[in-house]
Amino acid sequence: MVKYDFQPEYTPTSSPDESEKLSTTIRLSEVFNAGVRLEASAFSIEAHNAVTALENSGLQLMPLYGEAGLCQEAHNAFRFKRIYVSSKQGVPFLSSSEIISLRPRIDNYLSRKHTKNLNKLVIQKWDILISCSGTIGNVSLASDTFAGKALSQHAIRLRANDADTAGYITAFLRSRYGRPLLTQSTYGSVIVHIEPEHLKRVLIPDLPSIRRIAIGRLMCKAGELRDEANRLLDEADRLLHERLNLPYLNSIAPTGKSSSIAKVKASQLLGRLEGSFHDPVAIAVEKQLSELSIEVTTVGDSRVTTEIRPITKFRKRTYVKKGGIPLLSSKQIFQIDPVDVKRLAKGAHTKDLPEIQLQENMIAVTRSGTIGRVQIFPAYMAQWTASEDATRILASEGMNPGYLYTWLASDYGYCLITRHSYGSVIVHIDLEMLASLLIPLPEPSIINEIGNLVLKANQLRDEAWRNEQEAISKLENLIVKKQTPQVQIDTVQPPSELSQLSFDPAAMPIWELVAEISAQVPDEEWQKLPTDLARRFDYYQKQKQGKD
Repeated sequence: MVKYDFQPEYTPTSSPDESEKLSTTIRLSEVFNAGVRLEASAFSIEAHNAVTALENSGLQLMPLYGEAGLCQEAHNAFRFKRIYVSSKQGVPFLSSSEIISLRPRIDNYLSRKHTKNLNKLVIQKWDILISCSGTIGNVSLASDTFAGKALSQHAIRLRANDADTAGYITAFLRSRYGRPLLTQSTYGSVIVHIEPEHLKRVLIPDLPSIRRIAIGRLMCKAGELRDEANRLLDEADRLLHERLNLPYLNSIAPTGKSSSIAKVKASQLLGRLEGSFHDPVAIAVEKQLSELSIEVTTVGDSRVTTEIRPITKFRKRTYVKKGGIPLLSSKQIFQIDPVDVKRLAKGAHTKDLPEIQLQENMIAVTRSGTIGRVQIFPAYMAQWTASEDATRILASEGMNPGYLYTWLASDYGYCLITRHSYGSVIVHIDLEMLASLLIPLPEPSIINEIGNLVLKANQLRDEAWRNEQEAISKLENLIVKKQTPQVQIDTVQPPSELSQLSFDPAAMPIWELVAEISAQVPDEEWQKLPTDLARRFDYYQKQKQGKD
């Protein structure tokens, strides 16, 4: 047992100082409750402070999982032999890192025939997905984008009774109170893990139904908005192939021996001797583009881009643990809510901001390690920064950035990007290579038809993020708010008619009555209400009175 700087009345409105992380005192009962864990990580001060804040909030608490918990079902599937097959014979398979992806990638399909107990691997709609191996604490709410897909054993599926409760739990686990409670149970030396049993130690506020529903529906709405955004991106990709009369690459790409062997003339070497540059599939792409009846130019054309910006000046980094400017890695720019985001000191990086700062509808292409992943940044990422492993591309004034993104993210764009990669262990791609990529230039109406779908999807992503932040903020504010003591008033009050009313302790609580009445209103009637009615009720009330 050691002395510690733990504060019984602490409410973590921000990250604790270093002095608050140094040491703590643990009771023997806590050791037994933690499963006789003796490592320090099982009793982190951050988690202690989170529990103390929950207890001081005056809210009723309950376990997240277990017989007396909010959820009674949780599992992380099982270890299994992965047999991959074609898309026609298999189920889409996701790794645990994809659960927080803005647009999950399907690289493999699990065999329906040879995978036993496949139903336990398949995600159900509104499952709460929690990464439980390697990176701990990534939390996602499974919307239609995830439902029906198989997920690896490295993520826990926590299942609630209804969608609103699932959304509420997701908001709590992504809050500054929930995440420390998840990570405190990690075990392992090289690769850390948590198990479903550890969720029994996580305490969650048992809010009244009306508050829980309000928070949960914001999270569910965010999932639905991202589903629609992904549908629009898929539609943009379909229109690109249809309007430009380009068949999908998998239907024209060489197969068998012809996919690995090709004859190249000396005049076609272009100074590159690697076999990857002269890939037969890339040659088929160039041939297909040469047969188009529309103009084909390069990405470096001033009509297409104003700047292709590799990050070359940003070298020395000064990090801070609180505040600062979020610095996303090339992997995190594709994630909804990444954990362990590094933060740059504002004063030390003022000169770097023009180079590394993100902008709305700016396009990024990963250029080191993993090559050719493309992202277009939504509004909420503007003013954040990203590492040098993603090259920025700014569309010209006359070019719709959504069209440029669609081309680079398409099967044709990916093939043209990756053929240029060079290096043995870690591959790279340079500015000149990106500038030399071919891109078709159809008439402006087609460019805008395709590009506007992407811009709309970006707006939906931004709205989804703001819904989630509103839900998490509402929950955190409820936890921070202390119960105020009643003030004794000595002045004589006039008698009230309310004093004649009797109190019925068995009566239905008002929030349950409101929830019951609300459930009887058809969804189409709710959709007629303005989305910001709760915040601007007085404004809409005055408008209604004016009409009357």
